[in-house]
Amino acid sequence: MTVELAPASNIALDDPVDDEIASYLNPNEPKSFFLFAGAGSGKTRSLVKALNFIRANCGRELSLHGHRVGVITYTNAACDEINRRIDFHPLFYVATIHSFAWELIKGFHHDIREWLRANLEAEIQQLREEEEKGRAGTKASITRISKIESKGRRLKSIDSIQYFSYSPNGENSEPNSLNHAEVIAICTAFLSHKPLMRWILVGRFPFLLIDESQDTNRHLIDALFIVEKEQSEHFSLGLIGDLMQRIYQDGKERIEDELPDSWGKPSKKLNHRCPKRVVHLINKIREAVDTHTQEPRSDAIEGQVRLFIRKTSTVDRMATEDAIRTQMAGISEDDAWTDRDLCKILTLEHHMSAKRLGFENVFSPLYGIDSWRTGLLDGSLPPLRFFIQSVLPLVQAQAADDKFAVSRLVRQSSPLLTASALEAAADPSVLLKKAQSGVDALMALWDKGEPSCGDVLCCIAENRLYEVPESLQSAYAVLKAQTASSEEDENADPLNDRNSAILSFLKAPFSEIDIYRKYVSGLASFDTHQGVKGLEFQRVMVILDDTEARGFMFGYGKLLGDKQLSATDLKNIEEGKDSSIDRTRRLLYVTCSRAECSLALVIYAENPEAVKAQVLEQGWFSEEEIDIS
Repeated sequence: MTVELAPASNIALDDPVDDEIASYLNPNEPKSFFLFAGAGSGKTRSLVKALNFIRANCGRELSLHGHRVGVITYTNAACDEINRRIDFHPLFYVATIHSFAWELIKGFHHDIREWLRANLEAEIQQLREEEEKGRAGTKASITRISKIESKGRRLKSIDSIQYFSYSPNGENSEPNSLNHAEVIAICTAFLSHKPLMRWILVGRFPFLLIDESQDTNRHLIDALFIVEKEQSEHFSLGLIGDLMQRIYQDGKERIEDELPDSWGKPSKKLNHRCPKRVVHLINKIREAVDTHTQEPRSDAIEGQVRLFIRKTSTVDRMATEDAIRTQMAGISEDDAWTDRDLCKILTLEHHMSAKRLGFENVFSPLYGIDSWRTGLLDGSLPPLRFFIQSVLPLVQAQAADDKFAVSRLVRQSSPLLTASALEAAADPSVLLKKAQSGVDALMALWDKGEPSCGDVLCCIAENRLYEVPESLQSAYAVLKAQTASSEEDENADPLNDRNSAILSFLKAPFSEIDIYRKYVSGLASFDTHQGVKGLEFQRVMVILDDTEARGFMFGYGKLLGDKQLSATDLKNIEEGKDSSIDRTRRLLYVTCSRAECSLALVIYAENPEAVKAQVLEQGWFSEEEIDIS
């Protein structure tokens, strides 16, 4: 009789990694490190264990010297989760990157003022030079003049500002407010060029741990590298991440290649989330990039993975995907696949979600600007924040006849009802009537049909319901001017890409703002790699569709053998630059690695047989796991 032995448990496989990290967190002999933590590796658990180790072994010593441990995470939700796990202990300062940057610089009002002065003067000078070369009366000229005036007003008032402020979750439209980009830029500049600021950082936070380091602003990471090199005897910089999960373009490429030899480089091997079959697949996906591979837990289920290849000519994609989910219910013996709400449907390219959900007119123009993509995808891009945080709540409150909410929103933000305005008015009730008249005018826009975002902006500005934020002032100037310059002048002096994108976005129906808001908040039926990063779902469907993606950033067909690589792709690969293949592979890795039980990939291809041949050759799928029709 043969007795089969149960496989040995590997649950403690990564315990030595946590012990290694603990050895670096010694105030008397600190050591910086980069922790590789792939999908589902339990990096939050390791981070919390590291923090608890610090508290238990040197927390009292740190507190006596006025030190704290800095922890930078990517989202407020992640901050809340970590704080909850460490019982909100005051030894730790857990914050997003913007909040942490502001924490460092917020007391240096004189230095902030001088940085802003120099920055504004340089920007104004550049705009004046561009105006001299341009043509009067064009949209580009109106935009430049508006920006010169706006920045000039800010420069003129800068000496009267005693204290600067910043809100990580607000619009930051007050005269003394810094915007999100400025906070990062100022912190980066101070750390890079002011030795005192580097000394202050280390004096306050001798340990600084950064989660999702591959997506943290590259300029700030470079500045922190300067601090670490100079203060390595007193400072431990701990970076936690995985380059295969880099999804934002302003993150630092190939961060692991720049690490000094003296750094620790621990690596977690175990995947606690995914079934065995999914772990095998994601190892195959990243095989061409690096040697990092994961092991599934010994007690993990086998799981199911299927690739469904459909023709690009498929007309009703939603019906096709519904039928595929029905197939998955049979394959996995899990009827929940038939309920769309119980499945997580992921797209790699945001244009696909924008088109399917109906906010393409808001999204597409702004997505064309490289440096705006991060803010667009996390909802922090200033032009959109204004509509989401200020305008949309007012419109919704008035539509719901919630007079209390309308009054609160207008009193909170309208320049008509500031304390100084009410105090200066001979009859404050006149201002209240003007504010109500403005709200009525705004809602009257809908009497003529669906207004555009530009219609709403103009109405708000003309009635002074809100101050137009700096990010929209030049666009408003163009809309208000209704320029009639010649086509020849416009062609000779065209709008730059950013201003053109803003004006195009303002043509979008205002109704798309709420759809976009739900999308970036993870409330829509479709989601993307950004929205689900760090999350997990029992049933995952990933949709790959180049025809709906419309972008040059990604190429599913190129990755999976349906299309030839372009000359640009080949050149980027040869020069070691980030290519559409690299980006697509990373996003496919992130989405596939969300699955806890079963995973369905759906690709719409010009040549289904070519896709099948390639994935079989690469060993991603077996013959019986591929469905072509």
